[in-house]
Amino acid sequence: MAEIKDFRFELLMDAGNGAQKAGDILVKTFAKAGVYVFIEPIIPAEISPPKRTPHSLSGAVIRVSSDEISNIGSYSQFVLVEHEILLDRRCDDLEFDKDAVILMDFGNERRAKEAYENVSKRVLDAGLNLVPFSINDDSEAIIKELNGNGKNMYYLGLLSYFFTVDTSIVEIIIRETFKKLPAEKLEKNINLFHNGYSYASSLKQDRYEFPSLIDESEKVLLDGNTAMSLGIIDSGFKLFAGYPITPASTIMHNLARLLPAYGGTLHQAEDEISAIGTVIGSYFSGVPAITATSGPGLSLKQEFIGLSVSAEIPCVVINVQRGGPSTGLPTRTEQTDLFSAAFGSHGDSPKVVISVANVEDCFYVPHVARYIAEKCRLPVIILSDYMTSSSYRVLDKLTLNKMDDIETIQDFVLDRFFMKRLPDTIEMVKGNQDTPGQTGGMRRVTGLNTNEDGFVEYSSVSNQRSHEIRNQKVHHVKDALLEPESFGSQDGDILIVGWGSTRSVIEESVQKLSEKGLSVGGCHLKIVYPLAPMLKEVFSRYKFVVSIEVAYGDSMKYTPFATLLRSETLVDVRGLIAQATGRPLKPVQVVEKVESFLKENVNA
Repeated sequence: MAEIKDFRFELLMDAGNGAQKAGDILVKTFAKAGVYVFIEPIIPAEISPPKRTPHSLSGAVIRVSSDEISNIGSYSQFVLVEHEILLDRRCDDLEFDKDAVILMDFGNERRAKEAYENVSKRVLDAGLNLVPFSINDDSEAIIKELNGNGKNMYYLGLLSYFFTVDTSIVEIIIRETFKKLPAEKLEKNINLFHNGYSYASSLKQDRYEFPSLIDESEKVLLDGNTAMSLGIIDSGFKLFAGYPITPASTIMHNLARLLPAYGGTLHQAEDEISAIGTVIGSYFSGVPAITATSGPGLSLKQEFIGLSVSAEIPCVVINVQRGGPSTGLPTRTEQTDLFSAAFGSHGDSPKVVISVANVEDCFYVPHVARYIAEKCRLPVIILSDYMTSSSYRVLDKLTLNKMDDIETIQDFVLDRFFMKRLPDTIEMVKGNQDTPGQTGGMRRVTGLNTNEDGFVEYSSVSNQRSHEIRNQKVHHVKDALLEPESFGSQDGDILIVGWGSTRSVIEESVQKLSEKGLSVGGCHLKIVYPLAPMLKEVFSRYKFVVSIEVAYGDSMKYTPFATLLRSETLVDVRGLIAQATGRPLKPVQVVEKVESFLKENVNA
């Protein structure tokens, strides 16, 4: 039995066959044993795609470690796959380690002998270790009794054996997960789990064991969208208005269940435009409100976002990014909405854009967004992404704020996003806007330009003044920003810069490069618009500055983040990795690219 400290493996099945459910159960088991986990679900974009087709690829990529981790890693070392078509499709992603063990179910070989032979040859030619297996007859009979369901529990048994987990804990979690099943069906699923566990020993493969971390602190297992939902409640938002869209929908699902218990209201609008209109209307009446969407929905919300700017009504929008343009890649990750968030509305429409680096940030970012939005009376857009939204992580217990007023925001929350408190008083275009219902109060709401009393005015002086004041609000935020988080060397040959979910990849890559004796630093931003004012000075400490981003770029087109950095600092920021594959960045990619870059530009 091999004891290992860091390992990545996969379970791949046809959509609808329960791979994610099995993966969730296994992840919870690891977490209970004190092992750190990070999981990436593989979800097809189509609804109910035909089984035994490449489009039906579904599953879970799981990284486990005895040390804290916050990214999915680089390559998988162990794969369990339901049939040859899914394995052939997944091989295209080039994410298997050179010595990976591939367990493939050969149950359908008689019906597709040539296809199995071709895929087996592909795997063996790649130097991978192919291990064929078949579900035994007794278990096949149970699966037939369950109308074809339950295979995921058999596979869960196989994985539980190879990763040496406590079967009693797995069984407890299975019973909790499927507690609504009739007792007879539940027992059949548990029998399948034990059958798979017993069968695994006959495959004569190495088993793996992870040393548990002895830690007395309380831990929780959360994914990004659940953390975001809980953060919305804790930061005092009382209304959520949304329209279902992948991968943001689970925020609304969670809040539908939880928000009413905390005195809040959930409104499922008829479309994206209505959802943001409801948010602005709620804030107009003095009730903090928020919405969540993805790229296509953000496009639809832009006119109302402009109204929020002009009318000086706070507005908070969560945008869980996915691959684009148009409907693009609904279940794949990208960071390509930065320009849409910062500059999407027509005219000069200043706003603040905050990103999240990990699951913990998802919990605390609604607090910061509400604080800025209400303090400055402008839109704040939160940028998450598919990877962060759907990935589970073991965390220290989160600190509740129970924020009922923006001035009660705790300093550690602002520190987490590298900013100080804003000035007590911030000038508005209209200085006499009261909350509706106040005796003797007045409020005028219009998208037209107004003077300081709120009356519509088209004079050049008035319009120029409005632009100056709206931009000054963002300048106040810029002035409050602290130097961004850094890793590795504080000066040297090369600085790797990123934002959002690239943080952990930068940190891990810089650590590996530093261990090789290279002079490398890392810099990560959470507030991406406006940019921190000292970036030019930070960049000046290095010979070269490069960006990494899950967005397309090439020799004639910079990525959005690199473009923003270049325009702000006038530093020649080069796009080291400009990847738009829909897959998350790998630390090994960054390490290899940096080594190659330094060889060509510094050590030549």
